[in-house]
Amino acid sequence: MFLFSTIVTSWTSVLIISNTSFNLEIKEVLAKMYLNQKNFVFNIKDLSVLLLKDANERIYGDNQDISHLNDHND
Repeated sequence: MFLFSTIVTSWTSVLIISNTSFNLEIKEVLAKMYLNQKNFVFNIKDLSVLLLKDANERIYGDNQDISHLNDHND
């Protein structure tokens, strides 16, 4: 995977520098790749926040249920 990534990166760099007829299309694809990567990072952040909220709700929700039961037993 690393080798493939290195080859594609090198090849892309050479083509951008040499200013080929596909230069505009290559730059458009690179821009799309960057935006997808950026969105992926933001989506991971959003997912992490939701997972933490769920964990907090489960932990504190269970503690509240137990303390509520203990109040009725006294």
